[in-house]
Amino acid sequence: MYVSRAVRSIREDPIEGEPVTLSLATDDDADLEAVEAAVEDAGATVERRLQFDDLAVSVPQERVADVCQVDGLTTVETTDVITIATGEATDEDVELDR
Repeated sequence: MYVSRAVRSIREDPIEGEPVTLSLATDDDADLEAVEAAVEDAGATVERRLQFDDLAVSVPQERVADVCQVDGLTTVETTDVITIATGEATDEDVELDR
């Protein structure tokens, strides 16, 4: 399973009581309801379903390691990685077709 650098950092040095929102990509053959139940058992709250049966969850940082152990996940990232960037939000000179 791929765990992003940001999530690895949180997992290794969590801030007690501080929540984080994660994007969880599921295996193509995973039972989504079972994954949701396991994520909730690990201490997370499922906020919404994303495209391709992925999940957005909120979890206290000290429980991130538990979420990373859930079977049926292929990727664990912060939800910051799924934000749509605009030209103003990048560090580069980008010309967007209008």
